[in-house]
Amino acid sequence: MSNQLVNLRIDFAFKQLFGTKGNEDILIEFLNAMLGPSLNTPITSLQLDDPHLHKAYEDDKLSILDLVATLDNGTQVNIEIQLRNAHDIIKRSLYYWSKLYTSQMQEGMPYDSLRKTITINLLDFVLFQTYEEFHTTGQLWNIHKNQVLSDDVELHFVEIPKLVKQWKEEKINPWENAFVRWMLLLPAHEDEHLTQTLEEIAMNQDPILQKAINKWENMSHDSSFRRAYEAREKLLLDEQAKLAHAEQKGRQEGLEAGKMQLIQGMYKNGMSVEDIAKFTGLRVAEIQQFLRN
Repeated sequence: MSNQLVNLRIDFAFKQLFGTKGNEDILIEFLNAMLGPSLNTPITSLQLDDPHLHKAYEDDKLSILDLVATLDNGTQVNIEIQLRNAHDIIKRSLYYWSKLYTSQMQEGMPYDSLRKTITINLLDFVLFQTYEEFHTTGQLWNIHKNQVLSDDVELHFVEIPKLVKQWKEEKINPWENAFVRWMLLLPAHEDEHLTQTLEEIAMNQDPILQKAINKWENMSHDSSFRRAYEAREKLLLDEQAKLAHAEQKGRQEGLEAGKMQLIQGMYKNGMSVEDIAKFTGLRVAEIQQFLRN
C-alpha cells in the first residue's frame, strides 16, 4: 500500500495534510511533539494564516508552499519543506523568520507586543555533516552568560535522512517518541514496514496520528488532488534535475579550466608538448587543443 501513498515531503501534500482548516488538531499534535521542550504549556489551539511571505514570488511556480500558523499564546510558526540543499538554507530561514516577526508590527504598537516567532525547516538532505542528531535548534544566545538572550528567535532544522538512518539502526523508537513517529510519517510512503509500524502505533496509542494517516490515505486516492499533486511533484523534480545538471556542468567546466591553466603554465615554463602529455596522461592532440584555446 505504501507505494500508492503520496510523498509528504512534497510541499503540496504536506500542506494538504497539516495545513487545512478543520484539521488543526493534526498540526497541533505535530507541533506539540516537535516543540514540546520549548513550550511553556502544550498548544491547545491555533489559527492557520495565509502566508504573506511569498507574495513577491507569486508568479514563480517553484516558490515554496509554506505553512504559517499563530498559536494560542501569540507565537507564530512558519514551516517549510526543502527537497534539495540550496546551500543557503540557514540564511533563508533567518530571512523568513525576520519577515514573519516584523509582520506583526502595526503603526503605534509597542515593541513589547511582538511575539515569539519559530521557523521549522524539514530537510530532505543532510545539512550538518559533522554530527548525528537529526534535530537542530537555534536561538539568540548570550555568549558571555551562556544563556538565552531572547527566546523570540527560534529556528529548527530537521534532517530527514538522518532520522530514517537512525530508525533503521533501531537507535530511535517511534513507539516511545511522539516527535519521531510524526517525522517518520514524511518518508513512510517509501517503506511498507515503516507504514505498518506507524499504523500499529496509531491504532494502539495515538488517535490523532490515526486521523492523519486516514486523511493521508484519502487524499492519496482522491483523483483531483492526485492530479494537482503529480503536477507539483513533476515541477519540483524537474527543477532538481536541472539544478543537478547545472552543478555537474559547472564542476566539469571548472576542471577543464584548471587543466587548461596547468597545461598552459607548463608550456610557458618550457616543457614540450610530449613531456606535458607524459606528465598529465593526456594525448598530445588534447594538449594542443588546450594550447590553442
